[in-house]
Amino acid sequence: MAGRIPQSFIDDLLARVDVIDVVDSRVKLKKTGKNYSACCPFHNEKSPSFTVSPDKQFYYCFGCGASGSALKFVMEFDGLSFPDAVEKLATQAGMEVPKEQVSFEARQEQQHQPLFDLMQKAGSYFEKMLRSHEQRGKAVDYLKNRGLSGKAAKFFGIGYAPPGWDNLQNYLAANGERELIKQLISCGMLIEKEDGRTYDRFRDRIMFPIRDARGRYIAFGGRVLNDEKPKYLNSPETPIFQKGRELYGLYEARKIRQKLTRIVIVEGYMDVVALAEFGIHYAVATLGTATSEHHLRRLFKVVPEVIFCFDGDQAGRTAAARAMETVLPVLEDGVQARFLFLPDGEDPDTLVRQEGKDAFEQRLNQAVHLPEFLFDHLKEQVDFDTLDGKARLDQLAAPLINKLPKGMLRSLMRNKLRDELGADSVALDRLESAPSAPAASAELPDHEEPLPAYLDDDRHEPQPPQQDHSADTLAPLVHKALTALVKQPSLASELELPDTEPESEYERLLIEVLRKLKQTPQQSSVGLLIQWIGSPYQAELQQLADRPDRQMKPTAADIAVVLKQMNARKLSAELRTLTSKFERGEKLSSEEQARKRELHKQLHSINKKRARIYARH
Repeated sequence: MAGRIPQSFIDDLLARVDVIDVVDSRVKLKKTGKNYSACCPFHNEKSPSFTVSPDKQFYYCFGCGASGSALKFVMEFDGLSFPDAVEKLATQAGMEVPKEQVSFEARQEQQHQPLFDLMQKAGSYFEKMLRSHEQRGKAVDYLKNRGLSGKAAKFFGIGYAPPGWDNLQNYLAANGERELIKQLISCGMLIEKEDGRTYDRFRDRIMFPIRDARGRYIAFGGRVLNDEKPKYLNSPETPIFQKGRELYGLYEARKIRQKLTRIVIVEGYMDVVALAEFGIHYAVATLGTATSEHHLRRLFKVVPEVIFCFDGDQAGRTAAARAMETVLPVLEDGVQARFLFLPDGEDPDTLVRQEGKDAFEQRLNQAVHLPEFLFDHLKEQVDFDTLDGKARLDQLAAPLINKLPKGMLRSLMRNKLRDELGADSVALDRLESAPSAPAASAELPDHEEPLPAYLDDDRHEPQPPQQDHSADTLAPLVHKALTALVKQPSLASELELPDTEPESEYERLLIEVLRKLKQTPQQSSVGLLIQWIGSPYQAELQQLADRPDRQMKPTAADIAVVLKQMNARKLSAELRTLTSKFERGEKLSSEEQARKRELHKQLHSINKKRARIYARH
């Protein structure tokens, strides 16, 4: 068995390959300013929102959030595992992949291989019983009544454990082989009585196999078909199954050839299966336990966003509060958690069947971000309109914010608490000054590049960067408009998205910031910045938000003129076409003449307004 690939080799490999070459060989890129762009290969879109930075050796999609290095792109686009992607890139770079010695964990896994083999056979047996057992009818009827198709049942490996005490035992250890029986006991499929006799754990139940990241059967969940208790019975913990580390449906979600950008955590097996039946292939369920830190750390290695799905009643909100406290320590910059509360009496299974995929995904899109949920939850526990209530809010919020890892989110949450209190947090200062507590920091990550000098200098009128359309006199106003929108996100409600393709990196960023604010309105810079944590533009937007207001504050009308000026490029091109036709001596029709006059009028108006903005600023 192969050992681990040394991290030093991976670092060297990424230093030798160029993300532009890697992406361009699979998706045709177009130069856009200093970066490159294309339609995203990971989701359907009509206009390009996928950008690749040669400076940062990083790709990012404004639409779906896909991001990463050249290695991550090969894994996602080519559908390869991490080792296979490393091997492929190394071959292209003329490098040989070294391997470290086989680990203790790998040797231990080899020892457990007989258990994996038995569980696979058990899964095949249960699937066969669902198709052929004489008493399978009630199981099939139950699944049909729940709206489950045969295709979905096959995809999830759903089966049936027939009535009887020794069906599985007789199938897997027909001759009473003691070693096989011991292994079946070890992996939780048989129960041993005090007198040494054994019997099947699962009887007359619909069987949901639980698979690990490699698709190996490691456990089962059984749903009863009568009034027997418990309604759901899970495998016990075994050498190959620890329920606090595994998630039902995660293997199946990753098996679908699509870019995973988020995972929804639901409560039950049927919720996962029903959502997948409707095309929502990114739901998982915990296995009779609350979501653990290990679960979340594992999910955040796969996706940048996790959405907790709860009932809307008080019990659901209490469970959400527990989940919030669990997720806080693992919210490194670049990942986020949100909370979706369903209508009373509904669960994902019933709701998606009532309203369909689009409506359910719209609920997911509107799920509450953790910072908003945290403060709303705490405000319900205090009288926020009184000074005592605000002091109590400080005492409740400080230990929660202090759980966050040091980084941008923690800094933004501290700012949010200060805004809520109208003063600095005394409780948070006390916690952060303790020797054992990590100090919060608003410093930008070391690897982030500073803004270009022309954006970071307020002493003179900024000029466009040399590599991005040096003759484009619109660039300074684009930067001012972007700064205004970052500082005053509420202005977005008065603006319309421009109908034009961006011609520079910061035009793209202006459009995407506005688009995101249209989708999820924000009243403060803190809320806006939280949406961009982990993106390549996190540092730029943070610096714009922190820039002092030395000039007259722009209005929504000022930004609208900049957006219209971007749109005006289409008008200018149309006018040039008509003017060129006229200058060649070709006769313009009456409609063309009227259009030419109208274009002159529109462009003159836009330029006058643009000149007024220059004069004001």
